[in-house]
Amino acid sequence: MLSFLKKKYRTLNTVEIFESALIHNLNLFKKLVPRISVCPVLKSNAYGFGLTEVAKILEKQNPEFFVVDSLYEAYKLKKARIHTPILILGYTLPENLRIKRLPFHFTVSDLATARKFQKLKNPIHIELDTGMGRMGFKMETFKNNLKELREINLNIQGIFTHFADADNPDNTYTKTQYQLFEDAIKLCKEEGFNPKWIHSQNSAAALKLKSPYLNMMRLGLSLYGISPYQESDEAYEFLTDLKPALEVKSTLILVKNLQKGEKVSYGCTFTAPHDMKIGVVPFGYYEGIPIALSNKGYLQVKGEFCPILGRVCMNHTMIDLKKIDAKIGDEVIIYSKDPEALNSFTSSAKFANTIPYELMVRLSESTRREVN
Repeated sequence: MLSFLKKKYRTLNTVEIFESALIHNLNLFKKLVPRISVCPVLKSNAYGFGLTEVAKILEKQNPEFFVVDSLYEAYKLKKARIHTPILILGYTLPENLRIKRLPFHFTVSDLATARKFQKLKNPIHIELDTGMGRMGFKMETFKNNLKELREINLNIQGIFTHFADADNPDNTYTKTQYQLFEDAIKLCKEEGFNPKWIHSQNSAAALKLKSPYLNMMRLGLSLYGISPYQESDEAYEFLTDLKPALEVKSTLILVKNLQKGEKVSYGCTFTAPHDMKIGVVPFGYYEGIPIALSNKGYLQVKGEFCPILGRVCMNHTMIDLKKIDAKIGDEVIIYSKDPEALNSFTSSAKFANTIPYELMVRLSESTRREVN
């Protein structure tokens, strides 16, 4: 074999996944919520980390389920030879299940869908809308819905709801939602249903609700090392040991001098106030830096935080290199694993007036994932 083929192909951009951190965060929740099955949520490309990469790491931990949003994600895991049972939380077109029978747990959120699932034997999880205002059976009609669901004769193995405000230090709305959910569980039992899996807790709610009914939680954001809590939240201290599980890196591809008065990027939104040195990074809004960070965010070179200059482009971002002795080929940290860094997901989300989730899931699937 030619010697150059033995060398590892170097990409300009890399999403680095920390296996030990993912496992640590999963095990932390297993300790915090004993006697409850902690199920990793891998929807939206595992929150941007990489669907199959994260699944292969966590399958060794023997979770009861992997939770995804779509049939596409579930089938992708199946093709990757993932054997952990898969629960699809999102809507599934019933007509697709007539094409190929797949061994997944499905969600039913309304009677029309329930009727179309009637002839299928797949395990079903019933979704309740207790105040999210999104998908799910409404509480005011649920008792009557249960009577029809019994006639439809679905293989109901789970019941669940979504909390809308669990990351709020004020738990009033979450407690109201949970009381409605508990009422729904009692109705199920009165009507002769005995679902095996009862789940409502996400990362934020898991440490705020204690119930004899709940036996499963869906671990999303905190699996990936980010706490949903503000410091003022009574539950904040429980998650201070979370470990960030990802860092995003790029490469400096150009170093150039600007003269005072020269413009940078589309729309000419930045004008050099003096002579300065800038760098060009091959990572733009396609790869995962939102336009909202234009002239606001930071990237990191040689330990220094470099302000983003001008509008973020589709595949490029320009930064102020100040007096850094930088050269082409130097590593650039797009999103730091240090939660206190100016370019962490949490800090960048504040600059962009959004939430860390959005920045995470924006990471392009075409960027190489490396597990370390």
